Amino acid sequence: MEINLSATFQNRDNLEQAAEVLKLQGVLDIKFDNSVVPNSDQQADSFIQSVDSFAAESSFALMVSVEKSRYRQAEDTIIKYGGQLH
Repeated sequence: MEINLSATFQNRDNLEQAAEVLKLQGVLDIKFDNSVVPNSDQQADSFIQSVDSFAAESSFALMVSVEKSRYRQAEDTIIKYGGQLH
């Protein structure tokens, strides 16, 4: 049976390290969603001022498919490298 995990990382390097270890562990599939889109309700004149703080708050998403027997191992790996499970 296949189980899906999703997590976010605040640091791209940590995400990449976790993905490498997960690959070595034999996960079925790994997908990344690193697109960051600002909220559409932000005012144009305040957008430039908030770019720096927005970039600091950006996160990198990781979606992983694993066999049920490897679910806990994948969770532990994600947490070890600073990921937050969802």
